[in-house]
Amino acid sequence: MHFMHMDHLDITQIRLVAELLRLNSVSAASQQIGLSQSAASHALAKLRRQLGDPLFTRNGHGVQPTPFGERLGCAARESLDVLRAGLASNRPFDPATTSRRFNIYASEIGQMTFLPKLYGLLSKQAPGATVRFHDITVENSGAALRSGEVDFAVGFFDNLTTGFKRSFLNREHYVCAVRMGHPKFRKGMSLDAFLEADHAIAESTGTAHSKIDQVLARLRIRRRDAVRVPGFHVLPPIIANSDLVAIMPSRLAAAFEGSLSIKALPLPVKFPTLDIQIYWHERYHYDPPNQWFRNIFTKLFRGYGQRPF
Repeated sequence: MHFMHMDHLDITQIRLVAELLRLNSVSAASQQIGLSQSAASHALAKLRRQLGDPLFTRNGHGVQPTPFGERLGCAARESLDVLRAGLASNRPFDPATTSRRFNIYASEIGQMTFLPKLYGLLSKQAPGATVRFHDITVENSGAALRSGEVDFAVGFFDNLTTGFKRSFLNREHYVCAVRMGHPKFRKGMSLDAFLEADHAIAESTGTAHSKIDQVLARLRIRRRDAVRVPGFHVLPPIIANSDLVAIMPSRLAAAFEGSLSIKALPLPVKFPTLDIQIYWHERYHYDPPNQWFRNIFTKLFRGYGQRPF
């Protein structure tokens, strides 16, 4: 037997070997792949010459494989199965029958504001699907998106550039949250009241929210640091039960204004807004499940939770 480059094989030969191993008959194998028996015999003869092995020998009931023919037939069958699975993976995605788990990178605020509405939609359109939110990893957050472990990220990222696509959701801005009836803010927001009040500060380093201190430093504004907490999501109940003041994203304040005794006021100084977007890797741009999930998420949350000031 001599070595043969795979370039010399064609798909008909691969299918023929696989069917000969399964059916042990040249006539049955030729019928299965749509060849005449003569054409199948010629193809098998050519393959024998190319590989230097009989591959299949006749017996009283048809043909049986040589040891090499059996190994080649098994490899051909496995290769065809992989090819069929690959081709099938690009069929239209059916959310009604899927049992897929979708994975999202989102901040704690995103998880709180997105999950209830998203779950409601999935329970109707994709009842067998599940969703898992992951805390955003500051370092190398693109690795899980690139590998497909996470479908997309939601938020503000300045490190997802090369190889990544994005879609705009909404424009986020910061507000000043205080309790209803706060003595310093009965007449609304003022810079003096802002500077005089004690502040509860979220230490969200490594995300877009860490820019709050940078902006205030440029404006030479220093908050009276009374309480520090690890994330924004714990601030609303603290604010509702104290005379503390907190800067927080408007979506978070809006989520609690109806259930807690807090109100959102505009900041006393001009603050930059953030473009909240979804980010996904270009490898999955045409992946049907990823594409469907991105589309419903974008339609569901584009403009959602925006505040006028």
